[in-house]
Amino acid sequence: MSTLSKTLAAVSLTGLMALAQAVPIVTVVGSTAGVTNAAAAADGVVPANGTPWQTTSAWWTGNTATLTFQLDQAYFLSSAVITADWNDVYRFSASTDGVTFTQLFTVTGLVDQPPSANVSFGQVTMPISFAPSALAYTFIRVQAIAGDGQNALGEVSFGGVAAPVPEPSTLAFMAAGVGLLGLVARRRRA
Repeated sequence: MSTLSKTLAAVSLTGLMALAQAVPIVTVVGSTAGVTNAAAAADGVVPANGTPWQTTSAWWTGNTATLTFQLDQAYFLSSAVITADWNDVYRFSASTDGVTFTQLFTVTGLVDQPPSANVSFGQVTMPISFAPSALAYTFIRVQAIAGDGQNALGEVSFGGVAAPVPEPSTLAFMAAGVGLLGLVARRRRA
């Protein structure tokens, strides 16, 4: 194996090691009028199953309000843990730019709560898994789309693979490698 091949293999292996499953840091960055206590949806405090919907949660009435979250960096998302009012349906959409959102998943305590939870009042914590997203997202928006119109999010968290962000030295090393490949190709043609 040539030195160039060994170097390229080492760079590839380093890149693969960076693709470890991660838990993004979630921050509430916006909510529409009508949402009370928005920050509670990402404060790190998970309400116990059965906690009343207006307790330790972001809550609102009706199906027009939204909450927007920002992740600490871009992630290819594949899971979530949602604590929400048990009898409402919530749509989670994702965005790369905070402007254009694409539906990621929907969740309801009526269907998605674990059998061991057995909640029929208040909030319930639901682990959700889905196919990894094709894009690395930075923003998540949630909206209640059905239910009794008394909505609550007690806590949200997401899981996925962090989009690789190369260090400046890595970029310089890669640029040097591409330049070396170009030089070798040019010499072969001459």
